[in-house]
Parts: sequence; C-alpha cells; structure tokens
Amino acid sequence: MKPSKQKNRNMSQGLTLVELLVSISLITVVSGMFLVAYRQASAEASNIRTQSTIRKISEVLVSRMQEYENYPINYARAPGNIFAVPIPGNAKEALLANNDEFEPKGILLERLRVMLLREMIVQEMPDHQTDIKDTAPIVKNYWTGLVAPRPNGTPWPVEVTASESPRAARLRARLIQAASVLPNQPAWRTIVNNPELLYLVVEDSILNGSPAIELFGKTEIGDTDGDGLLEFLDSYRKPIYWVRWPTGFPDTIRFHPDLLDPSFNRDGFSNYAFSDPLDPRKADPGYRIKQNGTPVFKPSAIAFPLVISTGLDGTPGVRIELEAGLQRQGRYRLRAGSSSTSDVVMPVPYDQGGQAPLVMCDPWFPRDDSSLRLGAITNAKLFEDDITNYSINGAYQ
Repeated sequence: MKPSKQKNRNMSQGLTLVELLVSISLITVVSGMFLVAYRQASAEASNIRTQSTIRKISEVLVSRMQEYENYPINYARAPGNIFAVPIPGNAKEALLANNDEFEPKGILLERLRVMLLREMIVQEMPDHQTDIKDTAPIVKNYWTGLVAPRPNGTPWPVEVTASESPRAARLRARLIQAASVLPNQPAWRTIVNNPELLYLVVEDSILNGSPAIELFGKTEIGDTDGDGLLEFLDSYRKPIYWVRWPTGFPDTIRFHPDLLDPSFNRDGFSNYAFSDPLDPRKADPGYRIKQNGTPVFKPSAIAFPLVISTGLDGTPGVRIELEAGLQRQGRYRLRAGSSSTSDVVMPVPYDQGGQAPLVMCDPWFPRDDSSLRLGAITNAKLFEDDITNYSINGAYQ
C-alpha cells in the first residue's frame, strides 16, 4: 500500500518554527536552572573553604588569648623610680583614706598587673600598626597611685614598667626585615596592614605542641600586595582581617550558664555576661564604686578575637581601626596621632586633674559609645556578605 501524499508532505516539513522556538526556550530554561544550581553550589563550596580557614585562625587566636589568663608579669623600675625595687614594701596609697575616691593598695597593685598584661597582649598580638612601639619606652611607665618615702621622709610617686617580651621584639624585627629588602627601603609602618599582622601573630603561635602555621595550606596563604608580608586568604583570594578585642561587635556578649553565680553579675554587670578573665578582681578603673570629681567609664563584656572574610567586595563592613586621637568626655581620649587601644588616657582619682595622666590599654574604648569601638558594624550593606568566626558554629567557643 502506497503512503498518502499528505503523509509524505508532513514528513518532509520537519519541525515548525513554533516547535523550534519552544524547544530552544525549554533548553534555555533548563540550562538556566543548572547554571543557578552550579553557582549556588560553587558559592557554598567557597564559603565552606573560607569557613574552614577562619575556624583554624580563630582556634589559634583563642588559644593565644587564654595563655594570658595566668601569665606572670616581671615588674621593673621606671626611669623615675628612685627605689631599690619596683614596688617598695612600704608604699602606700597617694590618696588619703578619708578621700571620697580612695582605693586600697591591693586594688591599685592588681590594676597595675592588669594594665601591663593588656599592654603585653597588644604588643604581642597587634591588629594595628600603632600597637607596635619602636621608641622608648617600649612598655609604658605606669603611675601606680602609690607613693613611698624618700630617704628624707617625703613621699615620692611609685612608677613601674616591664621588659619588652621576646614575642613582641620578634614581630617588630620581622617587619623591619621585610621593609629592608624592598626598593627604597620604606619605613615598615608604611607597608604593614591588618591582614599581615594577623598572619604574623599566627605564624608565631603554637597550638597543641606544633607550630600553628602548619594548619594552613598553600591556597590559604598569599601576598596580595607584593610587599613580602603574607596574609591569610579566603576563597575569593581576598585578605582575611581581624580585631583583637571587637567590643563593638553586636554578637560578643556571652552569658554565664550559672545565673546564680554572683561573681559574674557584680553591680548588674552586663546581665550576667562574661567579664574580662584577665581582671577577676575588677581592678579596672571603670569598676570604681565611688565617683566624685572623676568620672567613671564602665566596661562592658569582653570579646574573643573577631576574624572576618570580606567576601567579593573586599571591604570589611566592621570597624577595624579607631579614629586617630579620638577625643571623648573630659580627659578620656586617645593620645594624639594614635589609633591603638593601648594609648587611651583614662581619668583616675590620682591623676592630679590630668597633670599626671594614666595612659593605659582600654579594650572598650570608647566606653561611652559602642558604635565607635573596634568591631562595630559601620556599613550594613558591605557586612552582608562578610563571613566571621562569630557566625560559624563552634569557631569561638
């Protein structure tokens, strides 16, 4: 039986234009779905790689910070200290006991220990180039609020300092060496940045008995600006930033599991939030109970280091640098030209109205405005794609 002429004509025509367009549309839609799924999977894989790097960095930094909780301080005589030992046994409070702002000798000595310990942390774990001191005194001379009698019986202020730590000296030497091999030998302060300081801190750390840097592979390390100083890189090959004490970051408050433990809620302290483990006796000037002529700036919760991947935009959405020389209320301010939390002028009752200022390390500067502190979110839009150790489960526990 012969096929009909109509059937032969239909077979010779093939696909119609409408059928072809429909087929192309279907292929385009399916391809688009696969492309979206691929991009999502690729982004997820990139995030996982970045999170892995951040988690390892965070583990090293937290371990370093915990080392300081029982760290010994070797006191030394400051240049103006005329006594045979840094703190004479007969030293007593400069303020009389009937003064409304009197503080006992024990608290003043504990405050000295805390201030020197915080300064040591800043110099060994700098997150800003002004944290590193290269002119005398490397460690500040601290006016203790104590006086001791001179041979003629008149009181003389007791000033104390400490020796520079080997870790801080090694870090500064590494920066000087890096700058010396560059063309024109620029000053090291002009080349170092926050991500490079993070790498140097981790490089000089030990974790579980081994060099911490061994945790990281070649793809996690690079030199994006070509100055010879390395950085940790995220999956987008962008440098990873950090903040040592991110007290302005919104997620830093950690709560004590035992709400009946009064030691974590003295004076209504941050609703049972963890205080500074370096200062269990609450010797910080902000814990002074009596306030007369000298204002009290209370601290808030202490924070673990913040590690930040900036995402594709390459710009962190949080504050990683204080405004240089920031002035606050009265005598409470940063030293001129400094952006370091170790250069804060803190009002205390024994500073003689600012004539003998106490310059100390203040993790919460400025205590009267958390939006100006390190770690505070400065641009919510830029922060949207940032990845931090605070957002990774278990990275800062």
